Amino acid sequence: MVITIQSQIYAFLVTVYGGFVLGFIYDIFKVTRRVFRLKKTFSNIADIIFWLFGTITMLYFMYISNYVEIRFYSFLGFAIGIILYYVLLSHFIIQALIGVCEFAIKFLKKMAEIIIYPARIIVVNFIIVPYKFTKKILTLPVAFLKNNLTHFKIFKRKK
Repeated sequence: MVITIQSQIYAFLVTVYGGFVLGFIYDIFKVTRRVFRLKKTFSNIADIIFWLFGTITMLYFMYISNYVEIRFYSFLGFAIGIILYYVLLSHFIIQALIGVCEFAIKFLKKMAEIIIYPARIIVVNFIIVPYKFTKKILTLPVAFLKNNLTHFKIFKRKK
């Protein structure tokens, strides 16, 4: 099958765009690692997930560009796209993603506090306060007996 120059240029530009997308996906995983401080096991799992997404992304862009015909310029386009992404956009995207993640974490913590507050009030008012009251009432007779029984010689300790 003869491929025209226009279709080759189109396929090359699509793979360059695919390289940009791969760089963005990698930045998402890099920020995820940084924000959540993944341990080695979870980091390895994240690497596997990244490569699965990366492979699917490459196949998708190769499918749109030239029906998954493997050509040198396809891999060159992905490499150029990734390099251009890291030179031009990566720093800004990473900062923006970190800001979004930190905002989302703060927002979720605040929402959890708002949701948990009524439950805390219920627990304090209906469980802890009656428990302390009952404990105080039940310890009063014990304290009274302990204080008054020490007056009798029988209950005094020998020294």
